[in-house]
Amino acid sequence: MRSQIYLEADPFNLLKYEKIVFQKEASISPYIFRPLFQPSGVGKRSHWSITARAEYFENDSAPNLENTSSRWIGKGISRYRSLKIGYSHDFFTFTIEPYHFENENLDYTVPVRKGIYTRMNDTRPHGNSPLLFSGINEFQIFFHHSGIGVGASNANMWWGPGLHSSLQMSTNAPGFRYFSFGTMGEQKVKNIGVDLRYIFSPMDDKNIGSPYFTALLASLTTYSSPKFTLGFSRSYLSGHGTSIPTAWSYISLEDAMMLPFEDLFLKDKQTDPDSPESAVDLWDEILVGYLVASFPLSGLKIYVEYGRDDHAWDKDDFSRQPDHSGASIIGLRKYGLFGNPNLVGGLEYTSLIKSKFWTKRIPGTWYSKEVYDYNSYDGRWWGAHSGPDSDDFYIYLGYIGKNFSIIPAFNYERHGIIDNAALILEKRPYLVYNPDTGRWVPVIREQWRERHINIWPEVKFEFRLDVRITVKEFDFNFYYEDEAVDNLEFNWGERKGKVWWIGVERTIDSDDFRSFRRKIGK
Repeated sequence: MRSQIYLEADPFNLLKYEKIVFQKEASISPYIFRPLFQPSGVGKRSHWSITARAEYFENDSAPNLENTSSRWIGKGISRYRSLKIGYSHDFFTFTIEPYHFENENLDYTVPVRKGIYTRMNDTRPHGNSPLLFSGINEFQIFFHHSGIGVGASNANMWWGPGLHSSLQMSTNAPGFRYFSFGTMGEQKVKNIGVDLRYIFSPMDDKNIGSPYFTALLASLTTYSSPKFTLGFSRSYLSGHGTSIPTAWSYISLEDAMMLPFEDLFLKDKQTDPDSPESAVDLWDEILVGYLVASFPLSGLKIYVEYGRDDHAWDKDDFSRQPDHSGASIIGLRKYGLFGNPNLVGGLEYTSLIKSKFWTKRIPGTWYSKEVYDYNSYDGRWWGAHSGPDSDDFYIYLGYIGKNFSIIPAFNYERHGIIDNAALILEKRPYLVYNPDTGRWVPVIREQWRERHINIWPEVKFEFRLDVRITVKEFDFNFYYEDEAVDNLEFNWGERKGKVWWIGVERTIDSDDFRSFRRKIGK
């Protein structure tokens, strides 16, 4: 890989990055919090890069691709074009990516589901046909010194070691604006790596609640053999787009910014010693922990991500039911399979299944607050794309060479494992008073009602093939995905679909320019 200003949040190139550092037996960063920057450092040369990218998509069914940021691949043909410009020198780093996206957005049968499932990737949050987006897909500006920086951005973020999913923050939705302070990436002190960041965002109306989003991220890595990383992220959604102090949903800007530093247990927030109800927290907290073990000599990486979407009352409550409102990701990646340095394989399992204690206490279902649009932005969840009460199994095995790679993968995903009531449009009789006749008149009205049609979840099977080719500094990607859905809408429905994706990218940077100058100088 050529020298880069930063490692983007998108996991699109993550396997290639990790393979290179494993083969070099370099100081393997856990890559938990992305984007992460590589400032040039005081006294070093500045670095700039320009990347042009063009993509073509063809989708014959419902939108389905996950982790595609601002590219909403609806039914029909889609085209994406962007130009990313980046610059880094001493105390300053800057990137900007103007883009244009268009999609035919043809009609299809949009699934009808209850509230918490309305932000799944196969829904249709954008009704315009054709659909056109353009603007600044990514803007980042940071001032930094010795690896510590402060700045503003709207670039996507990814929190967690996973390749396919993240509990708290992924690239499934477009990036939103935020302020950031902390490390620009992992900073090493002898054999210890530290990454500490603070994030604050006053969200815009692409989330109907227009809330404040506040987060604190931290990780600690021991560079031994093997290497271990322990980290956490704690985020809050607060407020509800109001500046009226007497409103129930009001929170001041200062209070919203301090939420991640609050007490961990709900009992400690109790304002009246005689009233446990005084400890009620209106805001939506997610707390996630990360554990990563990397084995450089064998090319193996094992990781666990575990989170809660509900406060524990106290340490006893947490120790007795640590899995209440719990969600998890476990996975591994292996480079150099069977002694071949170019073979890679891995698997990942994500579970956000509703708490097993849901019949006895409020379950703390993930992404369930309607007031915050179910933790979505511009119509999609910014966390795990499988959504609440779901699980997701992903397995892959492939080849990554210098100029060619091919990775087939299989995905098995379930939605509504416990909470699987279908929405049914029923005709119901009502009595309506007619003031002209003075009589009650029977009428028939249609109304959506929740009904349990069967006991099974909605199930999605996917096969995907990802091929990458590099020809004379041009990077081409060819992607194919075949999807089949069973028990669609929890009502015996079925759906099949195929997506084709072709892309080409070319990067020119300051290293290319210096190399060119050396050649013409000879």
